[in-house]
Amino acid sequence: MRLLLLTSVLAALLCGCGSTPNNPSVDLETTKAAGDYAQCVFPKWQQIKPATTLTESKGHYKLLVSGKVAQDDILEVFKGNPNTRVFYYQRAPLASAFGRSALEKAARECL
Repeated sequence: MRLLLLTSVLAALLCGCGSTPNNPSVDLETTKAAGDYAQCVFPKWQQIKPATTLTESKGHYKLLVSGKVAQDDILEVFKGNPNTRVFYYQRAPLASAFGRSALEKAARECL
């Protein structure tokens, strides 16, 4: 009976790990150009998490921090008209309940 209960609890916890939210944790806007904003945030994120990567495509920048298991922090920067839109996806399930993360603070500093 204990084994069944333990298995059920573990399965429920793992189901939460397999799903990722589609909505950003934070939605920001800045008057800076998308490239300027991304270049401001990137070194700050690298100081906090050295494994941060930056990818660029036409009018879109993505900063990615991969976790050891499946946790990713993603910052997407889109060229807008007239303002640049910034979306921060924080994948840690309870992180937003404990206040802003250092990565989010760094993203806000560059606004």
